[in-house]
Amino acid sequence: MISKTISPQPGGAGPTGSQVSVAVGGRTWLLDREADMEALWESMGEGDLGEDERLPYWAEVWPASVLLGRHILRNADMVRGRPCLDLGCGLGLTGIIASHAGARVVAFDYEWPAVRFARHNAALNNVPQPLWALMDWRYPALRAQAFDFIWGGDVLYEKRFFDPLIRLFRHALAPGGKIWIGEPVRTVSRPVWDELRVEGFAPEKLTVEKVALCGQNATVNLWEITIP
Repeated sequence: MISKTISPQPGGAGPTGSQVSVAVGGRTWLLDREADMEALWESMGEGDLGEDERLPYWAEVWPASVLLGRHILRNADMVRGRPCLDLGCGLGLTGIIASHAGARVVAFDYEWPAVRFARHNAALNNVPQPLWALMDWRYPALRAQAFDFIWGGDVLYEKRFFDPLIRLFRHALAPGGKIWIGEPVRTVSRPVWDELRVEGFAPEKLTVEKVALCGQNATVNLWEITIP
């Protein structure tokens, strides 16, 4: 991943700040953002965090999303023309890749700047616009059993997210559908796989891969979850 500073656009239109480039599937994807997570975090006051500790995680490209992007492109024939849901879209990488592959994507994030930049980034990469939405996965405004595929990159980093996400999976996944989760090797997420089994889901680890970002190699698990 390469990062650079970008200048304001003519007339002040569109997001400005910095740009990252990410190589996935033989193509370089460009993602504009306001600034990196650390810079945004340092600029926040105590009152900006709120009860939910709204840290600007959306402003980074996470290794789990890169692995998900690879998987989506490897399975382009599977997702093409199918309704898909991107959880916590951030800067839009996986939603943009899936749209490029021909999927019908709904992508949402809890933070408005993420949604704004994701929409901008879809245009920047010249792909059909997904349906971008501002949404809290604890209260999903989604039609029941609407999505053949649901995915999220690094969404299990806090235990308090487990139950809301399990409820969302049960509500939104179409019969016979699949859920793909990119998850870095992290202790906090280990209990969720047993919780999913207790709730009647069938999680299966598809692969473990190294993802190189910013000079670092991250080990990322890719899980597929179904309802037997």
